[in-house]
Parts: sequence; C-alpha cells; structure tokens
Amino acid sequence: MKKILILLSVIMLTACTSLKNKEVQKQKFTKENMKNWGETISKEIENKAYISDLYGNENPVYYLRKTGKMSEKQYDFLKGLSTKKDITAEDSEKFENLVSKYVSKIDRKFYLKDNNLKNPKGLVQKMVSDSYLRMENPSNHIENTVAMEEEWAKIVEFSKQKDLNEKDVKKLRKILNKFIKRREFFDSKSWYGAEVSQRVEELVDLSKVAIKSKRDINNINAKALYIAYPNYFSPLENWDN
Repeated sequence: MKKILILLSVIMLTACTSLKNKEVQKQKFTKENMKNWGETISKEIENKAYISDLYGNENPVYYLRKTGKMSEKQYDFLKGLSTKKDITAEDSEKFENLVSKYVSKIDRKFYLKDNNLKNPKGLVQKMVSDSYLRMENPSNHIENTVAMEEEWAKIVEFSKQKDLNEKDVKKLRKILNKFIKRREFFDSKSWYGAEVSQRVEELVDLSKVAIKSKRDINNINAKALYIAYPNYFSPLENWDN
C-alpha cells in the first residue's frame, strides 16, 4: 500500500510539473510582446543569428517579407495583433510558432553556387597577383596556410587561362567552398591587410570565441571571403538562395 501511495505521489508531481512547464512555455511572449510583434520578432532573430548577413544586414521583418519568408497572410495576422483587444490562447500559440519558424529560416549555412561568382576569371587573377605582395593579405594567407598544394596550383592554372568555362567555374566554386569550411581560413592580420573596417572588427571578435560549430565557422569564413573579394561575388545573403 505504501509503495502504491509513493507511486501515485510521483505521478501527480510529474503531471503538475508537466502542466507548469506547458504554462511557462505558453507565457514565453506576453500580450505586450505580441502587440509589438515587429520589435519582438526582430529581437528574436538578431539574438539567434550569428552574423547579421543571415537577415541581409537590414531590418529582420523587412528581410522576411522581402524574401517571402513571411507571407502576406502571416503579415496580416501579425499586424492585426497590434490593435486586437483580446489576444486568445490560439493567437499566442500561432504567434510563437511563427517566431520559431522565422528564426529557423535564417539559421542556414552559406555556400557558393556557380551564379554567386560574378567574375571568376578576375577573381583568380586577383588572388594570384595579391599572393605575390609582401604585405600580409587574404590571398597570400590562403596560398600559404589554407590551400592544399594542388588546390592553389589549380587557381594559378585558372588565372593563366584566357577564360573560364562552365566546368572550370564549378571546380573553382568547389575549391572555395572547401576553403571556407576550414578553421584556419580567417586570419585577422591578413584581413586587416585588405581593409580596416567595422565588418572586419566583427569577424575578429567572432573568431575569438573558443567554441564554435562547423556552421558558425563556415559562415564566418564565408563573410571573410566576401569581404576579401567583394567585387567578384554576389551579396553574401544570396549565396545559398
């Protein structure tokens, strides 16, 4: 009998805890948060995004609307919350689901597609010519520290060709995508040799964080590659679109 009572107590305690957790989960956003939905969604996205390029370096809500990640129907629902007198539990659940959905849409990994290279021939020529400079810069860092011997040889070979065909561009893209996966890709001294700016400072700060996921390393390096050769790529936000 004693064992049964103990078991019933545990079951009741578990049930109460579960109900309490659900209640807390439902209260993640207050009515005020939902009425100020634009500010709330923007803050959630900015807090979760590792770099601002994930939402186009602009207002997160505008980015979601511009890219179609927030539909007109969803926008109308959110806009209606601002003036709604009674926000129901159903409204609250729908709002939380939407916020979670928007955050997941910007949680992505940048990678180059063929159409993200604007001038492949010009890019390889610049990489090779800059690698000869005495001053530290991204190109000589990539040659000396990042690229394998055969990878850099291929870049040099491409730079000597009259033009790059579709097959060549695909090979170059694959090499560059391999580069940005490597932890040693970004080097602050080398990038300061290319430019001294706030965006390089941001990369330096991010690179100092000891624990980073493979995705975060990739995204830091993707931004670094874009900063090093901005005239040869489409905007970073479009790399995987």
